[in-house]
Amino acid sequence: MPTIQGALIVEHLTVGPFQTNVYVIGCAHTKRGAIIDAGGDAAGLFALAEQHGLTIDKILQTHAHIDHVAALPAARERSDAPIYLHPDDAGLYDGAQQQGLFFGMQIDPLPPVDEWLSDGQIIEVGDLRARVILAPGHSPGSVIFYFEEQHTMISGDVLFKGSMGRVDLPGSDPNAMRVTLKSLRGYPDGTRIYSGHGPDTSLGLEKKTNPFLSQDW
Repeated sequence: MPTIQGALIVEHLTVGPFQTNVYVIGCAHTKRGAIIDAGGDAAGLFALAEQHGLTIDKILQTHAHIDHVAALPAARERSDAPIYLHPDDAGLYDGAQQQGLFFGMQIDPLPPVDEWLSDGQIIEVGDLRARVILAPGHSPGSVIFYFEEQHTMISGDVLFKGSMGRVDLPGSDPNAMRVTLKSLRGYPDGTRIYSGHGPDTSLGLEKKTNPFLSQDW
């Protein structure tokens, strides 16, 4: 079932061997939409968009690990929507095929990134406005898309229900992740968190129960 908060539609699929959550978000008023993390099943993502009558205008990447980018070639075949990524993950993006070989996965060559994200940038999807929060740690250029008016974050692999993203991968940085998670404590408890893996949660619950967010580590 879709989640609708104000004008924000949030749909997701769970795809691939890493059980990655990939998202379609949309503006219920204007019917403009975006994919967040084209990690698999491009056809399914566009089918979700069609169910809501959404036109996909953007493909927004929280980061460039293979389970979040593997469907970009297929998505580009279906749409001319520009691909957005933070430049600090350009190395991971360029090395996606090598990443795939390491995990025994074949990754087709990725299309070029069209727009480079920056911290604090505002991304518009119809009437919706998402602020880009640079959140390094899991990867150098991980970002969160924060729909402040709708009290919603799409967190990628930064924050999970009861856990956080791995910091033992090439390009990961435990110290950067500590700083990132500490900064998230300053956001409202009522913020809904939609993660790259696992169920959605709230920031308030994670502040109370998530050992990586509720205390210094």
